[in-house]
Amino acid sequence: MKIHEYQGKELLQKFKVPVPAGGVAETPAEARRVAESMEAGPFVVKAQIHAGGRGKGGGIKPAATPEEGEQVAAQIIGMTLVPPQTGPEGRLVQKVLVEQAQDIIREYYLGIVIDRSLSRPVIMMSSAGGMEIEEVAGRTPELIIKEAVDPALGLLPFQTRNLAFGVGLPPEHLRAASAFVINLYKMFGSLDCSLAEINPLVLTGS
Repeated sequence: MKIHEYQGKELLQKFKVPVPAGGVAETPAEARRVAESMEAGPFVVKAQIHAGGRGKGGGIKPAATPEEGEQVAAQIIGMTLVPPQTGPEGRLVQKVLVEQAQDIIREYYLGIVIDRSLSRPVIMMSSAGGMEIEEVAGRTPELIIKEAVDPALGLLPFQTRNLAFGVGLPPEHLRAASAFVINLYKMFGSLDCSLAEINPLVLTGS
């Protein structure tokens, strides 16, 4: 089952996985109201289609103010977005996600998959956030830290520490990172997921 980014973030929130403040809009006026409901800008307006690489196709744009958010949404809603994953026919954009822009210091990758050969979930974390994990695996596999989880024992504290230290996360962020991984794993199991990815997982100024 494919879900949109905004739907994924709604699920993440239910499992106490932190996501940026934001909301979905189907019209430019709604996009402005979503931006106005947040404490402050700047904002990011993101096309909601079932494909990655939306930024390369012009489907992700910044906005300094709610008024600019409305203008940007007007450009994106109704466009046929042609990112690399859709093929030449593209996808019609009917909704946008309006979010608070983040003060990003560092980007990481975090994912959970089912390893069929091990018959158990495997958590992967990498310091090469923002890149396709297949590309990282092909070029620099040593940057991917993996922990297989025994379903009988569950995710253990030393495993979250191994992941955080393995990607060079500063020690003062270990507690928050461990909680993030634990809650994502809870969501993965509770919703019977076959794949859950956070790309990028970001360390912010705050």
